[in-house]
Amino acid sequence: MKEGFKDRFFRAFTVSLALAILVGGTVMLWPNYMRSRSLREKDAKLNEEIAAMRRKIAELRDNQTRFKTDREFVEMIARQNRRVFPGEIVFIFDEKK
Repeated sequence: MKEGFKDRFFRAFTVSLALAILVGGTVMLWPNYMRSRSLREKDAKLNEEIAAMRRKIAELRDNQTRFKTDREFVEMIARQNRRVFPGEIVFIFDEKK
């Protein structure tokens, strides 16, 4: 069958309209896509920071528990901070660089 001018025009118009809708939709949605991608990256970074802080909190709680129960741990920390028992003689050698 031979196509008429109207049929070719409507087919071309339909294809053009579909392409215009596709391109227009892409142009309108692109900024939202980029924003959501950026927010997902920030969310992942914040979740990593939260996990690091939770590990730090767990370590601090462990140290609190050890301060209450582990005498050797308390003495080690005290020695690191140059604390001594009463009457103890201490020799401190500072390295000069």
